[in-house]
Amino acid sequence: MNEAIELTGITEYGCHGVYPEEKLNKQLFVVDLQLQLLSLTRNDSIENTVDYAQLVDSVRSLISDQKFDLIETLAESIADHCLANKLVASVVVKLHKPAAAKSLGIDDVSVVVKK
Repeated sequence: MNEAIELTGITEYGCHGVYPEEKLNKQLFVVDLQLQLLSLTRNDSIENTVDYAQLVDSVRSLISDQKFDLIETLAESIADHCLANKLVASVVVKLHKPAAAKSLGIDDVSVVVKK
């Protein structure tokens, strides 16, 4: 397994967090994905690889349509969604919550899920 697709900086607004204002007010989330593929397509056909345009759209939908208290749970949900594609052998999801970092006076708050 040497083939990988990396997608960095997928952005979307969603309502995730433990505080009441986080459940009501959308905030920005940023996702980085690393997908290890079972095999690299050899016939130059989109049907034999991960359609990353569709994947980006579906990750954005997960962020905007779901609501979780913990960003760890959101990251797990994104990882499971990626693994539902039979061509994906493993995934690393890094989920950033910039508003949380700003409120703490730090550069970044993120979680990493590896499956």
